[in-house]
Amino acid sequence: MTLQANAQREGTGVVDFLEHHSHRVLAKHGFNGDGQPTEAVLGEVTAGTDRRQKAEVVEEQLAAVAEEMAQRGFSPEQIDSARQRAAGAVYEDPAHCTTVSVDDVDVKKQKAHRERAAAKPGDSPAIVPEPTPADAARKAGKSSRPRVANTVARIEQGSKRFTLSAGSLGQVLRFVLAFLLHNELLGGRLHLFTDGYRSLQDTLSICFAWHPRVWLVLDWYHIVKKFKQDLSRACGAREVRNRHLRMLVRFLWYGMVTEAQQYLDTIPAAQLKDPASIERLRNYLERNAPSIPCYALRRRLGLRNGSSGVESANNQVTARRQKRNGMSWSKAGSHALTALSVLVCNGCQDIWVREHIIPLRFVDKKAA
Repeated sequence: MTLQANAQREGTGVVDFLEHHSHRVLAKHGFNGDGQPTEAVLGEVTAGTDRRQKAEVVEEQLAAVAEEMAQRGFSPEQIDSARQRAAGAVYEDPAHCTTVSVDDVDVKKQKAHRERAAAKPGDSPAIVPEPTPADAARKAGKSSRPRVANTVARIEQGSKRFTLSAGSLGQVLRFVLAFLLHNELLGGRLHLFTDGYRSLQDTLSICFAWHPRVWLVLDWYHIVKKFKQDLSRACGAREVRNRHLRMLVRFLWYGMVTEAQQYLDTIPAAQLKDPASIERLRNYLERNAPSIPCYALRRRLGLRNGSSGVESANNQVTARRQKRNGMSWSKAGSHALTALSVLVCNGCQDIWVREHIIPLRFVDKKAA
């Protein structure tokens, strides 16, 4: 209990420090408490520049992508459409572009009180608790167990990174903005990698709507996962699902959103058991079209196509310790332990113990 109390106190202290420090940084740089800049600050950010891949390098790799598409049986019209869309995107210099990946990781929530059945005359010492509604739901294959959510953000530039965590998306984005301001990173390009979760995307878009060089990019892994799940619900047979999945993934890998939408419209109704899932995929593509680049070209240019950084951070600071069998956590305890793990991930544990401060500075990936 002493170890638990100490860990919770220290972890809470870490979050409190970041909360107060981020407010000071925002105020110092002319931002209000909601993370919105003044006109003067916005002018400075707008006057910034970004560094991109050389045009001749992009054109060379784009020609290679077009040749690859021809070998895979795409028509000249489809190749030309994909080339035009890809040519209009921005291809950053990874050493001078800051990427931010944000995601939630959930763990089982601890019950405030554990109910036990009252002992009766003649009962054995080992009393089996009465089944609860949650037990019945688990037997029926449903999960009604309350969860504790930790929001984790990974900021990266070249070979450097920094990890942040909080109990809510709004709080962690405030920490992220304070880090970007402290390190003078808002004058360059900013790419936000995310899955297709609507509330997360909307919050990110609102938070950085004022930035002229920000791009929300949809994670490739989550696109494939989304289409696998919804096509499984929509199609009556696995073979039918896999056939349609292969075609749709081919289109999306080259950023061909319109062609993917048209393909969804051609799936015969006789092959569908849940047409509503197809409608959800259409809406998903329409909503996320600006965030779907030509992943094939980005891969050839050596650029990121996903949020693997924050997925790794989720495992490192929360899942590895808190998602083991039989474990459950209080909200305060889970947030505190995640904050302490983030402290170690950033190599800040020594200075925190000595001075109770957290330097907002990058850590080299090899040293972390």
